[in-house]
Amino acid sequence: MFRSFSLPIAGQTWSANRPVIVGILNTTPDSFYEGSRVASADAAESHAEALLAGGAQWLDVGGCSTRPGAEVPSLEEEWNRVEPALQRLAQRFPDVPISIDTFRGEIAYRALAQGAHIINDVSGGSLDPTIWNVAAQSKAPYILTHYPAGHRPSTMQDVALTPENIMDDLLQYFHRHLRELRQQGVDHVLLDPGLGFGKTLEGNYRVLKDLPLLQDLGAPLYIGLSRKSMLWKHLDRSPDTVLPATSALHLYALERGAQILRVHDAQEAADVVKLWETLNES
Repeated sequence: MFRSFSLPIAGQTWSANRPVIVGILNTTPDSFYEGSRVASADAAESHAEALLAGGAQWLDVGGCSTRPGAEVPSLEEEWNRVEPALQRLAQRFPDVPISIDTFRGEIAYRALAQGAHIINDVSGGSLDPTIWNVAAQSKAPYILTHYPAGHRPSTMQDVALTPENIMDDLLQYFHRHLRELRQQGVDHVLLDPGLGFGKTLEGNYRVLKDLPLLQDLGAPLYIGLSRKSMLWKHLDRSPDTVLPATSALHLYALERGAQILRVHDAQEAADVVKLWETLNES
């Protein structure tokens, strides 16, 4: 059964009574999946139209690749990448929630001013603690990701967690950070277990299997596994050939309690959601 939730978006209450599909737009030249990259505002608008037509209900815009081993651009370079796309999307789709995928407080602040509504911080505040201040002052919903503190994308796999104690680590991390965020005034937090971030291949699958353990934390579960290396490395493929595997794990994630799916392929994810709902209705 789906656990409904609501978020404050642009002064209104945005409610989800069924699984939510978040469409990915990367304004980076080096994101691991070429099909998600947009190099201009026009391309961003066109890609967003396709994602929304396919069934996405919100859009996630990022200008800094966070794949393992990625090099981090300067703050101004990241902003120059995302600003044109954010401006265009906010104007073209005023009723669609938009999240900014960044770990920098300054980027989050600027993005919210340009029409973004949600902060998607891959680092859990560890790479730039000011991002929590931005979330608190803006009252924007904040996506808290499980991430190895003190590491940048280029080194986060140096401390990859193995299956044995991984869920204990996630639970302690989320309990601690949720308490700290609420003390700072961040009232609307979503939880992303950070599949692919600081975890072994086997560790990722343990997290997915044990997702129900995170439900008691009382926050919506946001899952990003689309076309990731936990699929293509395990299957000895490449990111562009694992859409069927992605769909299989999306169905499994929904069955294990996921409420939000961050995806590259909205239509296929929408089909998975429809099938999951049919199975649960029957």
